[in-house]
Amino acid sequence: MFQGKIKADFIKTIIDATAILVDEAKFRLTGDGIYGRTVDPAHVGMIDFKLNKEAFDEYNCQEETEIGVDLDKLKSTLKIAASEDLVNLEYNKDEGRLIVTIGNLKRKLALLDTTEMADTKIPSLDLPAEIVVPTVELWQAIRAAEAISDHITLIADKDGFQMIAEGDTDVVELKLSKEQLYSLKCEERVRSMFPLDYLSDMIKVARGKSDEITINLGNDYPVRLSFEMAGGYIKIVYLLAPRIESE
Repeated sequence: MFQGKIKADFIKTIIDATAILVDEAKFRLTGDGIYGRTVDPAHVGMIDFKLNKEAFDEYNCQEETEIGVDLDKLKSTLKIAASEDLVNLEYNKDEGRLIVTIGNLKRKLALLDTTEMADTKIPSLDLPAEIVVPTVELWQAIRAAEAISDHITLIADKDGFQMIAEGDTDVVELKLSKEQLYSLKCEERVRSMFPLDYLSDMIKVARGKSDEITINLGNDYPVRLSFEMAGGYIKIVYLLAPRIESE
C-alpha cells in the first residue's frame, strides 16, 4: 500500500524530466521516497532521480515495491493540475493500478509489467572537473547555440568555464570566469562535445526550478548534470554521452 499527496509542480517536474528520455519508466516506492533510474533507447542519456518523502505533504509506503508507469498517460492526467494544486497518488498491489486524484477528478492508470524493464546501473566515472553554473546562463547559451548548430562543446580549466557552438559560418560562445560561477574545482583543462538536443532538454527541466546546475566534466567522457529543488528534497541527475570529435 502506497499513498502520497504532493504539489503538482513537484511531480510534474519528475515526470517531465524522465519523459525527455523514455516513454515508460520503472519507479521504486520505498519508505523514504520514490526513486527512478532509466536510460534512453539510444543509450545516450540517463536520469537518476530521488523524490524524498519530505517533498510530500502526506506520505505513507508500507511495503517497498516497483511500478511500471506509462509517462504519457500520467502527463496527460497531470495537465489539468495547476502548479500549486495537490495531487494524491495511491497504489495498492491488489488493485494493480495507480490512482491519481486531483480535486474531485480521479483517474485509475493501468501499470506496466516491470519484469521486462531492465535495471539501469550508473557507470563509474572519474570526472576531474566540477562546475556549479547559474542555470540562466546555461539556458541562454543553449538557446543561442540551437540557432546555428546541433552540438556544443563544454570546456573548463582552473580559471573558468566555456560553452562553444560552431555552425557553418557562425560561433556562439559563453565564457564565465571563476568569479562568475557558484564554485569551480578544476586542476586540469577538460573538454567534451555533446549533442545539443539532449543537453537542451535536460537544462530546460532545471530552468525555473533551480538557480544552479552542477556540471561534472572530463575529456571526451559523459557529463554529469545535477540539480535540486524543493529545499533539496528532490534531486535530479542526468548523464549524457559525449559526441566524439572527428580529427
